Amino acid sequence: MKSVLILLLALLVLCSGCKKEEKQVVFDDKLPLLLVKIDKHYGYCDLNGKIVIPVQYEMASLFSEGMAAVSQFGKYGYIDTKGKMVIPPAYDGALFFLNGRAAVLKGERWGYIDQSGKMITDVEYLSTFAFTEGLAPAAIVKNNSGKAGFINNMGKFIIKPEFDDANNFSNGLAAVKIGKKFGYVDKTGKMVIPVQFDEAAMFFDGRAMVKINGKHGLIGYIDTTGKMVITAVFDQGTNFHEGVAAVLENSKWRLIDINGKPIFSQDFDVPTIFTEGLAPVVVNKKIGYINKQGKMVINPQFQSGSIFVHGLAPVQVGDKCGYIDKTGKMVIEPKFDWDQRTIDQYINFYTHFAQAPPKL
Repeated sequence: MKSVLILLLALLVLCSGCKKEEKQVVFDDKLPLLLVKIDKHYGYCDLNGKIVIPVQYEMASLFSEGMAAVSQFGKYGYIDTKGKMVIPPAYDGALFFLNGRAAVLKGERWGYIDQSGKMITDVEYLSTFAFTEGLAPAAIVKNNSGKAGFINNMGKFIIKPEFDDANNFSNGLAAVKIGKKFGYVDKTGKMVIPVQFDEAAMFFDGRAMVKINGKHGLIGYIDTTGKMVITAVFDQGTNFHEGVAAVLENSKWRLIDINGKPIFSQDFDVPTIFTEGLAPVVVNKKIGYINKQGKMVINPQFQSGSIFVHGLAPVQVGDKCGYIDKTGKMVIEPKFDWDQRTIDQYINFYTHFAQAPPKL
């Protein structure tokens, strides 16, 4: 059942298998806070770089729906944007809130709580992730093996657990696995795109990555009817974001639109993703940022860098993390630890879950 939880660690790149995408939900935090790390502990700063929640947690998540999962003394609870522990640390694992629910781990099983900390479902799932379009994939033990189906926000199976794996819903469809192949079901559980793919992702910008011809086969993109609208000729790919995806062919990455056409002629050694109209790229082992016309708008100068959110992007200078604005100006000096776990979480959350936030 590894795919149900793959987004805990997944990047956007589809290498040996497709990675799932989450249906976006509204990002509603009025005063966004940045997750930062100093000397092996986590805390939060504001968009000016001022620490507003002390660096004190062993592990921590980004804020979602006004709450963040944090760990103290090996147990997870939830804080609000003031730093108050509103749900006491009593769990062995905890994911962020989506649609008023968060998955929490007790022992070796998952269940869901609401924002008051009340346990809404039984703690019985082998794996699960989050609710999208009103349903969440969840796996339980059935006939001495793990089977996946879909539950509603009270934990009732709306689509029976009879699949070998299941992904989240988007555009009214979810990828499910039967045996070694994937197809797509609708919210009644009806198989509307037949089981045929070796890997299958969620829909993003009306397109879903699929893999054919075996584990080391080729990547293409289907529409919601199941039609292969971008031919499977690529070795690897990313999911679409802001109408652009990166695909690997002949050892080079290029950027395509939802019709499969290159958005410009330039290619790259590594994939990238656009947010707020800009994307980080590697040039001579340094990170800079391009726009959708292929123009380098922030010159390559950083050891590493990530996507723009709220008009800021984290960049690495030495072994420290600072934040630049869209002109390349360093608006939060590099004073935090560069932490790849935080960066991966940052990318996954803001490209999978949160809609583009309003301009502040």
